[in-house]
Amino acid sequence: MTCSSWNPWAAAGAVALLLGCGPLEAPEDAEREGLTEQALTNTCHSTSASYTFTCATVNVYSTATGTTPIDTIQCGGAYWSVTLLKACPTNGRFQVEYAKDFGGESGTGWVSRSVLVAPR
Repeated sequence: MTCSSWNPWAAAGAVALLLGCGPLEAPEDAEREGLTEQALTNTCHSTSASYTFTCATVNVYSTATGTTPIDTIQCGGAYWSVTLLKACPTNGRFQVEYAKDFGGESGTGWVSRSVLVAPR
């Protein structure tokens, strides 16, 4: 009977690690790559920060409780900047001033907190 300290599975694992077949990525990298935009919470936020929209059709209302949009912004989150005019939401909406980055459309109105994204 012979004793062997050589384990073929351990050797295969070591070779795989040396060849780059080890863990695919660090857990924090996986979280960062899979990161999705987080909508603003239904709490007060900074009026001095700049926000943007999620990639969604955004309805803008004249009041916090309005049901008919006064403006509609198509998916274009990266191209729009938003400033909160009031730090705290009313009826799940924030009063904002919004503008297209390149001096295009702009306006003021109330938008759902679920379409606003905090700065990164």
